[in-house]
Amino acid sequence: MSPEDLTGFIYKSHSAALQLMQIPSQDRDSLLLEIANSVKKQKNAILEANTLDLEASRDMAVPDLVLEWLKLTPERLNHAIDCLVHIANLPDPLTLHVGLNGYQRVPLGVVALIYEGFPQLSLIAAGMCLKVGNTLILKGGSEGTYTQEAIVAIAKDILIARGFPEACMTCVPKGVAIKELIVQEKYLRLVIPYGRPSFVQQVSKQATVSALPISMGNCFLYLSASGDLNFAKEVILNSRKGDPDAVNAIEKVVVHRSWCDRGLGDWITSLKTQGLVVRGCAETTGYYRHFVEESIGTETIDQDSHSQIIESEDIWGQAYLDETIAIKIVDDTAEAITWINQYSSGHADVIITDSLSERDRFVSRINSSTIFVNTHSRFNRYTKIAENGSAKIALGMCSLKTRGASRYPGVIDIYALTTTKQVLTNSYCNSYFK
Repeated sequence: MSPEDLTGFIYKSHSAALQLMQIPSQDRDSLLLEIANSVKKQKNAILEANTLDLEASRDMAVPDLVLEWLKLTPERLNHAIDCLVHIANLPDPLTLHVGLNGYQRVPLGVVALIYEGFPQLSLIAAGMCLKVGNTLILKGGSEGTYTQEAIVAIAKDILIARGFPEACMTCVPKGVAIKELIVQEKYLRLVIPYGRPSFVQQVSKQATVSALPISMGNCFLYLSASGDLNFAKEVILNSRKGDPDAVNAIEKVVVHRSWCDRGLGDWITSLKTQGLVVRGCAETTGYYRHFVEESIGTETIDQDSHSQIIESEDIWGQAYLDETIAIKIVDDTAEAITWINQYSSGHADVIITDSLSERDRFVSRINSSTIFVNTHSRFNRYTKIAENGSAKIALGMCSLKTRGASRYPGVIDIYALTTTKQVLTNSYCNSYFK
């Protein structure tokens, strides 16, 4: 496809977006419910397409992590269907906060989701975009071609039957490279890259269109001197239970030095017995080596759970995205804050403390879009908001440290897929019309 043809392809989505935003919100909600119902009826066809993708991927040298993301189980598909239904039942975001100081919330236009694995994300992204009047262009990896095409075909049938523009949800034509798509500034308004950190970073750097990169992994937890070891362990384990992607998995732990005399060795051992591969800074590995030697000399122990931990001085800024965790010992909160700001992905960090002043210092100085204080950091695409009990659907989380995050940091919900316009009226005209 030539650059002109690609521009023409995106123009069709742009034209569809102009039509879509004129359609009443209740009709768009009804569309989402029909798509959800049709996907539910044709689940077997989607799962069969996914099986074809998985079989083909065995010959494509697809990384094991991406293969796990690609696997579309009935539970994962049902979750995406539930998300569509919940999105349809949300209040119209374009009518909320309208008229405040002359600003009005409006759709962005054409959004492109560029992703590895995660075929169910195409449904959730489509629901979020159609809800607010955006059109969606999908560019999945070659490993998920059959699944993506099956999902889009179902959605298009509903779009055509309901009289909606067919280009409301489309796949990028075969042969179009990512780097060709993400420079189409004329009609494409937003690019959302989703996948391994290296993939997301590459797409974000090459894009000349606004990018909203989704962060995953490499979240930090600071266990202060006044915190609780057992609760810290609970938070760490809980953060890693996301399915299929543990977006807020805590991969690095910064521990106050005082814990070396208050059970840190046994705590590290307990993490290992939970199946985690523990790494550490030079001081952590030296401390644990001494702890193991003393334990062997005084009691009968499980040699596997007390095996030495690996020293890692160069991995603090990288996401593991597996069962590895690294531990750093620091002297005080100031050192912990400096370390986390330097290496964290910047989308979700945790502090465990019983000190109000320490909490306030951490919250005010940590450069992260979301900070969890004495609470679990686990991310769910469908969550209940405690204040009003309403549903909130999110694609993922964005970092304060990545390009595009200054536009809408934190949880990427339907509001992140809108923008605002300001309506100004001449004061003389106002008086005249009165």
